[in-house]
Amino acid sequence: MSAPAPSRIRRATGRRTPAAMSQSPDPATRAPAETKPPRWDATSVLTVYAGLVMLAPATQTVANLGALGAPATIYSVLAFLWFLAGRLTGRLTLDPASGSVRKAMCVLTAAFTLSYIGLSGRSASVLETQAADRALILMLIWCGLVVVASAGITDRARLDTLLRRLVLFGTIVAAIGILEFFSGWQLTEHLIIPGLSTNVDPAATGARGGHLRAQATTTQPLEFGAVIAIHLPFAIQQAGDPARRGPGLRAMLRRYAPVTIMIISLPMTVSRTAIIGLVVVLAVLLPSWPKRRRRPAYVMTLFGAAAVRVLVPGLLGTIMVLFSSASGNADNSTQARTKDYAGVAPYIQQRPWFGRGPATFIPILYRYTDDYYLLALVEIGIVGVLAILVVYFTGIRAGRLGRRLSGDEAYRDLGQCFAAAFAVMLVISATFDTLSFPMLSGLFFLLFGCSGAYLGIARSEAAKADRAAKAAPRPATTTRAGAE
Repeated sequence: MSAPAPSRIRRATGRRTPAAMSQSPDPATRAPAETKPPRWDATSVLTVYAGLVMLAPATQTVANLGALGAPATIYSVLAFLWFLAGRLTGRLTLDPASGSVRKAMCVLTAAFTLSYIGLSGRSASVLETQAADRALILMLIWCGLVVVASAGITDRARLDTLLRRLVLFGTIVAAIGILEFFSGWQLTEHLIIPGLSTNVDPAATGARGGHLRAQATTTQPLEFGAVIAIHLPFAIQQAGDPARRGPGLRAMLRRYAPVTIMIISLPMTVSRTAIIGLVVVLAVLLPSWPKRRRRPAYVMTLFGAAAVRVLVPGLLGTIMVLFSSASGNADNSTQARTKDYAGVAPYIQQRPWFGRGPATFIPILYRYTDDYYLLALVEIGIVGVLAILVVYFTGIRAGRLGRRLSGDEAYRDLGQCFAAAFAVMLVISATFDTLSFPMLSGLFFLLFGCSGAYLGIARSEAAKADRAAKAAPRPATTTRAGAE
């Protein structure tokens, strides 16, 4: 009778026999186990930042630090130090494929720095000097944020994870805005985080056309509308992603609830900026979809408008009055914006190229502008405005180029979403001071870094596909004589 195999003895006793042990591979020759990605990577770091910048009230900061004392701002400095430590240890690298966004930030930083240096050429007040110091520090913080996002995220799955979390935070902010609109209860007036104090009085939301304007954790309804508008493309992309489809009500809510909540919240700002942002998003996304997706979108748009009209009587009429009065120059907001051009013209003529200094056109000393291009023209000059346009168009280009390089439909849609988000910023910067608001500016530069990561990943995947195609054996060709 033959002896039992060592494997049978091992299964019966739970122990390894000497024969089995002698057959195990030597540790020196054993294949290395797959290393798991670190649990604390750039996506994890930036998720904490996104949660702080969106869920903490934007009006509350550490008292002794003033405008630089927002929790998200302090944390972003720590995040950049984490990245530098990774660079020193060799664990993190700068991928040249994602370098376009970092180059654009260098251009914007140079414009801010030249304007800051030019501030010494005139007699500026103490308030202006302090504001310029804060602006330059914020610019460096934004640069760090872009570097961490663009160079730290090198995997498609991790980028998707961060964007899903951003949409989740955006949905929470939108839901808070809807609650405020219907209840009249303003969150920032009642929520005080220990250790923080109100740095800026929450903008009086007030009412327009008899409707309370949604604000949530932002500083005012205009910022709320812009924040939701730049989140909306990614919520739409995730709703249509085939990987997120599944049976049951839970899967459907996970896909469509964020889109529905965000779209419903936009008209509740009762502002033209939010509606313009929505129109820009649809104008950029819809033409890129096939007909089978466009037709249901048109139907849903009509049903959504009808639902808002039924649920909130008079809201759509109020919004239409805003646009009609703006076209006729009949409302106070439009008249104020028209007067701004004549009011700031002397300041532009004094320093046209590099401006009066970043963040020095303080409303309590001068006037409001409600137009970021006009404000930037006064503060950082023509060079600064061109640098801002370079940043906006670099983000759009990163999305469009990554879309062309990708062969996956869902990933191609993601590229169009980046283009839509930056197109929104490009347009609405003419309607209010976009990058002067803390939540919107922080989210913008986070998404700008993510667009660089998206382009870098798309380029890496395209290069890998090209190498695989070249290495694949070509099919043998037969001659006519051989075939015969």
